[in-house]
Parts: sequence; structure tokens; C-alpha cells
Amino acid sequence: MSNAIRFQFSKGPEVMFLSHLDVLRAMERALRRAKLPIAFTEGFSPRPIMSFSFALPVGVLSEAEYADFRFAEEMDPADFMERFNYHLPSGFQVIAAEQLAEGSPSLMNEINAALWKVALPHTSRKEIEERLRGLEARDSFVVERQTKKGNRSVDLLPLLFGVSKIEESGNGVDVHCLAGVGNEGNLRVEELGLLLGFSPAEAVITRIGQFKKAGSQYWTPLGNRGFTWTER
Repeated sequence: MSNAIRFQFSKGPEVMFLSHLDVLRAMERALRRAKLPIAFTEGFSPRPIMSFSFALPVGVLSEAEYADFRFAEEMDPADFMERFNYHLPSGFQVIAAEQLAEGSPSLMNEINAALWKVALPHTSRKEIEERLRGLEARDSFVVERQTKKGNRSVDLLPLLFGVSKIEESGNGVDVHCLAGVGNEGNLRVEELGLLLGFSPAEAVITRIGQFKKAGSQYWTPLGNRGFTWTER
């Protein structure tokens, strides 16, 4: 085993408007306060050796963010969780941690799917089901996506793997959507809104899972728990 620890953490309402860079800074400060023996890069400007899964959009909640921290000495995952959680700002919580095997792929190379819960006020189950039937009848759903290299056309339908649950909640519905994330094909939150017919500004969106998709199998990056998905 290596001296690295992979852990899952949540990002609650108190910190939902922090950027990814702000999250990194909060984690570094918590490491210093906890006096955890984080390893540093070599060179003129040493930095803590930390890597994270794909950045969460600002304003979105999460129950399933992941990070890998490398330490200068072996760390017990339970001890790490206790000490780190004590010093993390309110809104962050480490949920699970384990030692990372030597040679494990990075989170960005491993994760390619995300499970989203979208809470839609003033929306009925019937409206979402009708929207999904409309999508199933289409051959494509092409949008123009702005990138650093200019605009390009992207078909969003292959990036929405399916909807696993639609349940009534209060005066609206919660919709669970499994979609592509990362380098192999990323469905942005605002694009998910285009597909399902909602405005992200009017919804409460939570990332509740991140996975490695291999065919119809999905595996978590921590604990290697899997499930089978039958796509629409």
C-alpha cells in the first residue's frame, strides 16, 4: 500500500457557492490546522500532493466528492477522518476514507459518470415523464457549446445515460439522472436543464454519486462497490 488516502466528502449549503479553488484552499488550511503530515512536491515552490475528482459547479451541493491525499508517512484512514473533520469548515464532511493501493489510476482517469439529484419545485411527475418520452423519440439533441477553442456542436442525448428515479417531494419532484462527466464526455448542469426543461437557477442540484462506467456496470472510486444499469 502507498501512503496515499482516497476519501469521499460532502459539500453542503454552507459552502455551495465556493469555487473549486476555494475548496482547495479550505482543505489546505484544514490540513495545516490538523497538523497532518501531507507530502509536498519537490522544486522551487513545493505544493501539497492532493488531487480531486472533477470540479463541482458553483451553487451545486454534493454527497459524493472525492480526493486523494499523499502523506509523508503512513496514515490510518480512521485517524485521518477524525482529525481532518474536526478542522474542516462547516459544510464539509469526510464520509469515508481508505488507503489507496500503489499504482491506482487517478480520479480523473477513473471517473466518467455522475449521478445527480435535481429537486424541481412546482413540477409534476407527469411533466418529467412527458419530457423523457419526448427525448426518447428524438434521434439527437444538438446544442452549441462554448469552449476555450471556440464553439462546437454537441449531441447531448448520448451523455444522458438515463433517469433512475422520479419521486414527488413537497410541491415538486426529485429527479435522479445518471450522466457522463469528465474527459470522455461531460454533460454540464445547464445542459441537463435543457434536456429536462428546467432552469438550474430554480432547482436544487446535488451530485450524489460518481462512478467508473464500464459497459452497463458502474463502480464507485472508493470501496469498489458496483451496480448494473439498464439504459433507456
